[in-house]
Amino acid sequence: MVLLLIGAWQRERWLRHKRQVLTEILDLADALERELLECRARLREIPALAASLSPSEQLSARATLAAEPQVQDALRDLLAHRLWLKDHAADASIGELTSARDALVATRTSLNAQLARLANVRADFEQTVRPPR
Repeated sequence: MVLLLIGAWQRERWLRHKRQVLTEILDLADALERELLECRARLREIPALAASLSPSEQLSARATLAAEPQVQDALRDLLAHRLWLKDHAADASIGELTSARDALVATRTSLNAQLARLANVRADFEQTVRPPR
């Protein structure tokens, strides 16, 4: 009887941990999707900001748009991960789920660095277009 209770307690603990990791993954995926969409929107604003710059500066501004396909690829990958979760979450091990969570954390960290650089580029463009008074 004691072994049965211990087994039930361990199973409940494992299930609770798995639900927690799944919740973290879904929350991270939602946040990453919002950040990717924000990044794409910011990238698309740069040509308008660069319109009043010299042709060589405009070329530099348009070069930042080369990152947009990477954002699209990341959104597709995120969708693939969501579909994998939908199909395999019930069978996935804690290790697989933890790896998925860690990959999302790493992607978000990298994206946040990209967003910071994008904010700096935008600030530089705005300062070039409208120099400080």
